[in-house]
Amino acid sequence: MYVKRHSVSKGGRRYVYLRLVEAYRNESGQVRHRVLCTLGREDELKASGQLDQLAASFTRLDPPPLGTRRVVGPLLLVGHYLKRLGLVELVDGMIPMRGRALLTHGEVIAALVANRLCAPSPLYDISGWASSCALAELLGVPAALLNDDRLGRALDALAPVAEELRSRLLLSALEHFDLDVSRLHLDLTAVRFSEAYEDSAVVKKGWAADRTIKRQVKAIQASTKEGVPLYFRPHPGAQSELLEFMATIDTLATSLSPGLLVVADSGLGYLESLCSANSANVSFVVPLRSDTGWTERFRVDVPEGLDGLEPLEYCSYREEHLPENERTRWKGALYPFPVTSADGKVHDLRIAYIFSSEEAASVASARERALTKAEEALSRISNGLGGRYYKTQKQVDARVAQILVGPISGLIEVHTATRGGRPCIAWHRNEAALAQASALDGLYGLATNLSDPKDHRLSALEVLKIYKDQWIVEQRHRDLKQTIRVRPVFLHNDNRIEALVGVIGIALLLFGLIEAELRSALGEGVSLPGILPEGRAARPTARAALGAFDGFIATYTASGLMVDHLSRVQRTILGLLDVPLPWPEQGGQD
Repeated sequence: MYVKRHSVSKGGRRYVYLRLVEAYRNESGQVRHRVLCTLGREDELKASGQLDQLAASFTRLDPPPLGTRRVVGPLLLVGHYLKRLGLVELVDGMIPMRGRALLTHGEVIAALVANRLCAPSPLYDISGWASSCALAELLGVPAALLNDDRLGRALDALAPVAEELRSRLLLSALEHFDLDVSRLHLDLTAVRFSEAYEDSAVVKKGWAADRTIKRQVKAIQASTKEGVPLYFRPHPGAQSELLEFMATIDTLATSLSPGLLVVADSGLGYLESLCSANSANVSFVVPLRSDTGWTERFRVDVPEGLDGLEPLEYCSYREEHLPENERTRWKGALYPFPVTSADGKVHDLRIAYIFSSEEAASVASARERALTKAEEALSRISNGLGGRYYKTQKQVDARVAQILVGPISGLIEVHTATRGGRPCIAWHRNEAALAQASALDGLYGLATNLSDPKDHRLSALEVLKIYKDQWIVEQRHRDLKQTIRVRPVFLHNDNRIEALVGVIGIALLLFGLIEAELRSALGEGVSLPGILPEGRAARPTARAALGAFDGFIATYTASGLMVDHLSRVQRTILGLLDVPLPWPEQGGQD
C-alpha cells in the first residue's frame, strides 16, 4: 500500500490528486494496482495541514522491519533529562498548536536540543540524523516530520516567548533538581557570524574578548558553582556589556529567593552599577575597572605598596602538582571601600587588594613586547628618514604619534628635529615612567558587599576563592562552542537566530545538569573508572559521560526492541544518574 500522485487537466489547469493505492496479484499471479480511496487535492491538503497529519500517521504507525538498527547513543541520557525538566510540556503550554497537529512545537524543540547534545547538525540535516537514531523510540518524534520548514516554524513560534521560557525552565530546574543557587557566576561570550547581515538587528558588529570587531551575537550565561547554566540569553552583538549584566541581574533577583551572590568580570566593574546592585540587595564579587580610581585608594590604604600585603594560602587546581617554589605567589588585604552613588547615597562596600606573581609576570611580559614592537617601528622610521614617507619632520611626528599610544604612552621619549633640511629622530625608554607603571604589576581590586560570616571576619582569601571559581562559567562557554557547536548558524531571520541560540542554551543547561548530578552521586573529588576513551579513571565531565554511549545501538527483533550489552562504565553512569534502561539487553546482564 502506498500513496500515488495522479494528475488531472481541467479547464487548461493541471491538478494533482493523492490516492491511496494497494498492490495485489490477480488469479494469474500478475501484479495489479487498485485505488482504495482518493485522499484529496495535493495543494489543498498542504494548505490545510492535513498532508502533514497523514504523513505523521503513516510514520508513527509503520513499524520498522526486523533487524533494523537504531543509534541510541547519548540520547538515552538526554531523553531522560528532557522528561525530568519537562521541556515538551513547558513549550506546548506556552505555544499550543492549532488544529490537530501530530507533532507539537515542544516535540520539535526537544528534538533540536537532543541533536545538539548527541550529534550537533545544521537544521537541514536534523532529519537525516533523526532517521538513524532512536528519536522516535525514545521521544516519540518521527524523523520524517523534522524537515527544515517544520523546524523553522517551531523557531518562529518560540522567539516571542523565549524569555518567558527561560524563566520557566529556571524554576523547573530548581523544582526537579537539587541545585544551590546562592551563588551564580555571570559571563559574556560572542558567537561570530561570517556572512553579511546588513539588515539584521541581532547580528551586529561589536567588540569581543579578543579585542577585535566582528559581526556577532552576544550571549550571557549565569551558572551555579557546580557548573549548571541556569540562565542563558542571546543579545544583539553591538549591545553594551553593562546593560546585559544589569538586565540579567534584575531577572535573576526577581526569579530567585533573596541572598543572591553574583560573581562577574570587569564588565560589571563600574561603581554606579555596583551601587545599583547593592541597593537591590544583591551581593557581588567583581573586579574593578582601572578607571574607577581604585589604585589611588590602594596607595592611601597601603602606603608600603605591594610589600604591605599579607601572603595568601591559595593554590589553583592546575598548580597542585607543582613544587611549592614553582607555584604562583598570592598576597592580599581587605579594606573598606565606601562609594557615593549618583543619588548621593553612600554604599559601604569593601575591596580586596589581590596580588598575583603570575599576573605580574604576564603584565611585565606584555609591556616588554609592546615596547619592543614600538622600538622596532621607530627603527623603521629612522631607516626611512628622507625617503618617500618621511621627507619632513611633520610626517615623522605624525607616525610617532600613531606608535606611542595605549599602554606604552609616556614610556618612550622621542625627540625629532630637522638638520640640514632632513628630519632626524632619537628615542630612549623613560625609566622613571617605567618604574611607576610597573609598581603595581599583578595587582587588581575585587569589590564586594559581602557581610562578615557569623563566626569570623571576612578575609581577602575568601573573596579571592569565590572569584577564582569564575572559570566554571568560562568552561561552559567552551562547551558551547566546542562540544555543542553553536556555529555555524545557517540562518538569516533574526527571530530564528535568537530562538536557535536560545535552544542551544537549553542544551547547555542539560549538559550542566548531567555533569553536576554525576559528580554529586560519585562524591567530592571522586574519579569514575574507565570514563576516558583509553579506560583511565577521571573526574567525569558531561562530555565524557555522553561520549561513553557512542555506538550504543538498539535493534528490532522478533521479541521487540533490544539494546546492545552495556559496558561497565555505561552501567555505572546509568546507575549513578538513576536512568532506567527502556529495553532489555541482548544476552542479558552480567
